[in-house]
Amino acid sequence: MLLAAVVLGALALYYFGIRAGLWAAGATFGLCLIAMFAPGWATAIYAFVAAAAVALYWIGSRRQRPPDAVIAVRLIRGALKRAWLTARTLLGGKDEK
Repeated sequence: MLLAAVVLGALALYYFGIRAGLWAAGATFGLCLIAMFAPGWATAIYAFVAAAAVALYWIGSRRQRPPDAVIAVRLIRGALKRAWLTARTLLGGKDEK
């Protein structure tokens, strides 16, 4: 449930910007909560979430990314790189020279 919200939020952030990413993540999380408490609707909700993911990719890949998305992706990549280097150092990884 949380993973679907993060993935759709990240996909929307990458293609449409920060605000759209937050809306997509929040809406997906809300729909997954409804699916958890109303099992009769779960299949329809999960199908809708899957269709939304495909639509985000299909539409987003054909348009130019907004500037706030480019900045956000750059910041996330830098944070992931720092986390990877820190984890590698703490776990005793070999230094490359």
